[in-house]
Parts: sequence; structure tokens; C-alpha cells
Amino acid sequence: MSWTGWARRVRDADLPLRHRSSALRSLLNLHAPFGFEGTERHLRRLVGVPDHGDGPLGARRTGDWSDATLLAALDALEASRASHLRYRAVVAERRRHEKAQHRRQPTRGDVAALRRAEWCKDVDEAARRQPGAREARRARRGSPRGGA
Repeated sequence: MSWTGWARRVRDADLPLRHRSSALRSLLNLHAPFGFEGTERHLRRLVGVPDHGDGPLGARRTGDWSDATLLAALDALEASRASHLRYRAVVAERRRHEKAQHRRQPTRGDVAALRRAEWCKDVDEAARRQPGAREARRARRGSPRGGA
């Protein structure tokens, strides 16, 4: 099932709450910036649902969710996902321009910024090239690109 299908199930007030909370957990398979359990804990803290310890997955009770907390968690998760998708789109556009300028490889800083676990990504950061270690050293020394 796609993201929209699972999100539709979370919003469907005709479904039992346990099915809706299960659908929310299924969305975590599609977008979990802190890993599955870390993202679930973050969502629970964000909307005020008690977290019953750091035990195995089964220790979490789906009965703790209410209609309002489920919808708030879904909104927060969708905002995070939209942020990540915008970030990736801006990075892809910037990389197309860089490739046209014969900068074929992304810097280590670019790769690290793309992989960094964040709830919401900064789109303005994606538009700027993240210098790698070599470029940062050159910038500190003030030497032109390419050496002598």
C-alpha cells in the first residue's frame, strides 16, 4: 500500500482505533528518520501518548492512542516527510547544476547532510554546497580552487 493509502486508514474514523494505530505504525516503515522505534517514541512524546518503557515492540499499547493524538501524530509525520522530500528535491536540482559544471562527485559534507537523521530538514541548507574536508581546508587557507 502507498503512503496515501496508509494515511487514509489513519484518518478513517470508521475503523477501530487499533487498526488506525497499526496503519500509523505502517507509515513508519515508509518514513522513519530516527529508525522505526526511535521515530515512534518521538511521535509519542510529541503528542503526549505514554511510552511504556524501552522494551520490545509488543510492549507498546495501541490502546493508548486517541483519535486526536493519532491525527496529531500523522500530521507531524507528514510534515517531517514533506520536509525530507523537499530537501531531496532541492539537493537533486543543485546536483544537476553542479554536474553541468563538471562537479561530478558530491562532497562528503553533502552526503553526510543527506544521511543525517533529523525530524525536519532545512531546505535552505540543501541549496548550498556542503564543503568536504579538502574544500574547507582550502577555504581556511584562502588558496584558490585547484592549487597553484
